[in-house]
Amino acid sequence: MGKIYHYTTIETLALILKHKTIRFNRLDKVDDMEEAMYGSGNHRVLLGQYCFVSCWTKDNKENIALWNMYTNNRGIRIAMDEDMFIKYKLSEKYYSYFKDYEHIECDCNFIFPNNQVKLHKIKYVEDNKSEISNLINSNGEWININTQDLGLIKNKLWRFQNECRFKLIALPRDSNLIKKIKNPNPVEISCSQIQSIFQNYKPCLEYIDIPINENALNSIEVMLGPETTLADKIIVESLLREFTNSSIRNSYFIDKMRRKNNIL
Repeated sequence: MGKIYHYTTIETLALILKHKTIRFNRLDKVDDMEEAMYGSGNHRVLLGQYCFVSCWTKDNKENIALWNMYTNNRGIRIAMDEDMFIKYKLSEKYYSYFKDYEHIECDCNFIFPNNQVKLHKIKYVEDNKSEISNLINSNGEWININTQDLGLIKNKLWRFQNECRFKLIALPRDSNLIKKIKNPNPVEISCSQIQSIFQNYKPCLEYIDIPINENALNSIEVMLGPETTLADKIIVESLLREFTNSSIRNSYFIDKMRRKNNIL
């Protein structure tokens, strides 16, 4: 496994290093609003609110658009091992982000094998609305939710990002529905969770922080953005000295890109 790259702020770098975690944001909180805007199936279920993602790229070449979008040219780009997370072997072939088959966080229930430690490719398509709409299919007797493609469909206009991502899928736990169950058992609770999905219950949980392993932390690579200042560099150097032995490098575009405030 090689390195993957993430463009972000110096503040986010500080949090990653201090807490030794990577944040997975709920899909309806990412910048591409279309990912969670369209309903799926006959009930127009907004499945994006049950998917949490951490977004990266495998492209080691600097991307000016990503520098601008996610760092305003003054942030950093981190490079980390693809195999960065603390993981738990829950089957012969697959690893999970969690120790147990079932992990409850706030009002979300993360169940293996929907949460394998795996880096996914984004599926860039012409008609993303239609693809998202077809994530749920039913014939009156059965219902199928395509969790494999959930959280991975984007309009081809976003292809310039060359994105890959890790994802988590949750089942919502609507406490009001669970309270109505007279004798709670796993089957009835599971049914209430499915009911919550088709009622478009919005979870309170907006993100989840997943621990990274020490090897990944110690091998992190940090690149300064095109318009970072000397003060920015001092802050980043201080963070790396405190939390890891990594060094920094400059963007190719430092001193080669005219600052925006100098453009009329």
